This record gives sequence, structure tokens and C-alpha cells, in this order.
Amino acid sequence: MLYFPQLSTGAVGQYPIQKRWLSRTVVNEAWGGTRLKLADPDSVAVEWTLEFQTLSGIERDVLEQLFEGVEGRLGNFTFLDPTDNLLCWSEKLDEAVWERNLLVTITPAVEDPDGGSSASRVSNSGIGALAIQQTVNAPGWFHYGFTVQARSDQNQQLTLVRSSGAQTQSAVFSIGAEWRRILLSGKFTGSDESVTFGIELAPGGSVELFGVQVEAQPGASGYKKTFSKCGVYPQARFLDDSLALTADGPDQYSCRIRIHARA
Repeated sequence: MLYFPQLSTGAVGQYPIQKRWLSRTVVNEAWGGTRLKLADPDSVAVEWTLEFQTLSGIERDVLEQLFEGVEGRLGNFTFLDPTDNLLCWSEKLDEAVWERNLLVTITPAVEDPDGGSSASRVSNSGIGALAIQQTVNAPGWFHYGFTVQARSDQNQQLTLVRSSGAQTQSAVFSIGAEWRRILLSGKFTGSDESVTFGIELAPGGSVELFGVQVEAQPGASGYKKTFSKCGVYPQARFLDDSLALTADGPDQYSCRIRIHARA
């Protein structure tokens, strides 16, 4: 599988980034002049315009290798949207995409830090530590920022876990009565093409969670709510016939890249 690369900073793109949604409406006009309009869900797509500055020679080479590998506009690659959340159903932790033991229970519609009711209470009734987790089909060697807002009526510890193949990274955080946004950031080596992100509770633990998010970058940006779709696009392609790279100075390059993907 081919992937749009991360820069040496760990980011997929540089701001500003242009993103637009494309859709189509089918219009059927009858003999009597009546018009029937229907949305065409199979035509929905997303396009990005990425402007890159001060790319190094290594970053330039990696972009050129991808462009040649997919033969320009012909082939597909996986694109991780730098403006979106890579997790699906970020506010419905009882959806099937979230894997958990039967001893982990989810209570939805809990008050969230924004005054709404989009948080979930996650409880572990087991005698050992248990987690709720989601696997993302994305490069295991990328740098990721995994964040969530959490609170609990009783002071306790919460563990964020990231794993890919035989590699695991985790961090323990103290959670109290106030909402706290916590971050697990890092990258692995290797060639695994999936990453699992989990939230682990101690035996008997119960916490309220909101805004679970994964981004293909070291840090955390503003929270983006997701539903059945997220920021992973496995059939993206370039929109231009050539990769126009400009040399701006010694080991400094710039370019403009347009990408299209089915939504």
C-alpha cells in the first residue's frame, strides 16, 4: 500500500490547506414540467489543495517517489486528512467499530464539557485492567497524536495506549472531577499498516470521556466530531499530470499538490 507521506515535522500538510466537498444532484423533469431532484450519494468526493514551502531534498524525493509510484493521476494511495479525526464514531463509543470486553460498559448521553450531552461514561466491572479501542488502517510508522477529554467523580488513573504489531506505547494520567484533555504522542518503526488506539481503565474504574481523536501529527488540534466516516481515504489520487516542484534555495523546495478522494 502506498501512503501520502508525513513531513520531517510529523505533519501531513502545511497551513493554509484548502478543502472542499463535491456532490451532485440528479434532476428528472417530467413532460408536465414537474421536476424531481435526488441527491447522488455515489458522487460525493473531497478535494484538497496543499501548499508546501521549505521542503528539504529528502521530503521532495519522497513526494516524487509517491507520484511516480502511482503514475501521476492513474493510481491510488491512502491519504490521511490533516484537517480531520482519524477515528470513526468519536462520540458513540458503543458502536461496533469500538472493540471492548463485555465487562466494559458504555453509558451514552452524559453531560460533556461544552454543556451538551455527547460524552460517554465508560466503566470496567472486571478484576483486571480493560480497554476500549479502535484500529485505524494507516501506517504504523507515522507520528500520531491521540487525545481525549476525561473526568471522574473519584480521583483515578487512566491509560492511553497505542500499538502496532509487536510495538506498544502507553502513558498513565491522573483524572479528577474537572475535565482534562490528555495526549499520547509518538511514532513506531516497522512496516505495519494498522494502528490500534485504546483507553484502558483500572479494575472497577469509571470515567466520563468526550472528544476522542487521533491525528497524523505529533500535537493536538481542535476536536473534530466524526460519524461512520473519518479522515482516512484509502483511494485518493493526484489531480495533476505533473508534480511541479520549485527550487527556492539550497535544499529548499516548494510545490502545490491537489488531491481527490471519494467521500
